[in-house]
Amino acid sequence: MISKLDELNKDQLKQIIVWTLNDLHNAASSSNYQKLDDKVKGWCAMVYEAVLYQIDKALRQTVNEEK
Repeated sequence: MISKLDELNKDQLKQIIVWTLNDLHNAASSSNYQKLDDKVKGWCAMVYEAVLYQIDKALRQTVNEEK
C-alpha cells in the first residue's frame, strides 16, 4: 500500500483525503445513506473525527517545529 501512495503526487494525495473525509461525513450524517444502521454511521463518524484529529495534530507539530 505504501508503495502505491509513494507513486502519487501531493495533489492526488490531498484529493484522496478530501474524498475520504466527505464520504465518511456523508455516511455518518446524511439521510442518503438510509441503508446504514446507526452502528455503522457511528463508526464512520468516529473515523471521520480521528482523521481530522490526525490532520490537526500534524499541523500543530509542523507549527511547533517552525518555532
